[in-house]
Amino acid sequence: MTLTSPEQIKNKKLRTALLSITVAISLVIIKLIFGFLTNSVSILASAVDSFLDLSASSVNYFSIRKSEKPADHDHRFGHGKAEGLAGLFQCFVIGISSLYLIYLSIERLLNGGNLQDLDLGILVIAFSIIVSLLLARYIRNVAKETESIALNADSLHYQFDVYTNLGIVIALIVIKFTGLSLIDPIISIVIAILIMWSAKDIVIQSLNILMDKELPEEVVVQIEEIILNHSSEVRSFHKLRTRNAGSVKFIEFHVVLDHQLTFVKSHELAEDIIKEIEAVIPNSEVTVHVDPDKHPDYS
Repeated sequence: MTLTSPEQIKNKKLRTALLSITVAISLVIIKLIFGFLTNSVSILASAVDSFLDLSASSVNYFSIRKSEKPADHDHRFGHGKAEGLAGLFQCFVIGISSLYLIYLSIERLLNGGNLQDLDLGILVIAFSIIVSLLLARYIRNVAKETESIALNADSLHYQFDVYTNLGIVIALIVIKFTGLSLIDPIISIVIAILIMWSAKDIVIQSLNILMDKELPEEVVVQIEEIILNHSSEVRSFHKLRTRNAGSVKFIEFHVVLDHQLTFVKSHELAEDIIKEIEAVIPNSEVTVHVDPDKHPDYS
């Protein structure tokens, strides 16, 4: 079903965030139990990672609720930048999680440790891979549909949970047949480094929102083409500025119109341009300032 209203977008984002929290709680409990049963540092590290996913997803949920609040007296442009802040927080969580994985792994390399009941550990992590894979795909699709950076960051958590758990399964299988228990912490260190590297994209996206980066060039071109489609009345345009906050895109510009047009006609033309842009670029808020030609600034 195509989302057609801000309320539908908000509700789907919140439902998805709640699903993420529920799955994270379940995975934390399962991994902690079987991590202790098997004495595997990689399974325990994966449990810690899921716990941090839970923390991030919880912040995610409340940030989405905040960002989707309508504009009010103190926040005239809405609360969309809360998603940018949430994205940065989640990257911080990913970094801390990765460093903790490395710490646990180095400690195991130095002190050693015997693994127990490897078959059980393999089954548990295999189950976690399936759950994380399905959830990551679902969240990523919702993030794309709703243009939510917070959900996109959340999908990254579970996407790399898949890689983490896959590495753990491979390590446990190799250990089972070779007895090389050092593989367990080595795999954890490699995965932790990969996780930290992956977080850079979310950092960039979050900073772009907070720093009011222009919308993508292809979107700006669409806006310019719509304006120029009215070239019979529009003499030119200038001061085109764009940005996005959360899923809302803010677009503003000045159009220079024939000075002989009546005020009503100028207003109607500006409204037509606004409606066309909002139809082509979903969830956008467009502000147009009308300037007459034959004006000292434009003559």
